[in-house]
Amino acid sequence: RLKQALLNLLSNAVKYNRAQGRIHLVVQTRQSERGARTRIGVADTGIGIAAERLNEVFQPFTRLLGEQSEIEGTGIGLTITKRLIELMGGEIGAESEVGAGSRFWVELPNASVQRPDDHSNVSPGAGTQVLPASDERRVLCIDDNPSNLKLMTQILGRRADLRLLAAHAPQLGIDLALAHRPHLILLDINMPGMDGYEVLAVLQRDPVTNRIPVIAITANALVSDIERGRAAGFRDYITKPIDVTAFLRVVEEALQYQR
Repeated sequence: RLKQALLNLLSNAVKYNRAQGRIHLVVQTRQSERGARTRIGVADTGIGIAAERLNEVFQPFTRLLGEQSEIEGTGIGLTITKRLIELMGGEIGAESEVGAGSRFWVELPNASVQRPDDHSNVSPGAGTQVLPASDERRVLCIDDNPSNLKLMTQILGRRADLRLLAAHAPQLGIDLALAHRPHLILLDINMPGMDGYEVLAVLQRDPVTNRIPVIAITANALVSDIERGRAAGFRDYITKPIDVTAFLRVVEEALQYQR
């Protein structure tokens, strides 16, 4: 999740920078009344944001940086980043100066390091299943709609053996696929900038990802749409509204294929 949050911040720093601009990544550790914390800052030399509007950047579908440019975006990247960081017990903030650039930072509590000979660790709570790393199945969902990502989390979160990775933008999804090599990819078809077929083509061309099964999840439910999807190379084609039972069966079959 931290990787995903930093990819979002770095992506913005690249997109909204100026020609021959710079990006600075700074990591600082500090002590606070809440214990040791690490702050990671991403600063750019782009157009900047007016001080009176800075508090709007984390609101969904707000594109302050892209209002006066042709750069495409959904306006939810920073909203998702904020949510991810807060779920991990952290904070996120921003500083900016018009014409000079912006600096976004995330701050998280440091993890306590347990020594190998320390046997005082607390046993898992009732109902918690601890799995060997080799048994974990990684599922990447690429969808620009936050509601759809939330739905996938609710459906797949019931399985203790799955780890769901979420990407709200096509390029971020490709980056996460290359970095994490998931066992399965759930891919929306209708996305801005790069649709699902274009994303699938990129994944098929790369030797790192070309063997990962990809399932289309889309509202395009015509027979011709389904035929096109299967011809393009999707392992399966799920139409909305989703039949949860059938969807879970398709997911299980795809994961079994990867074992």
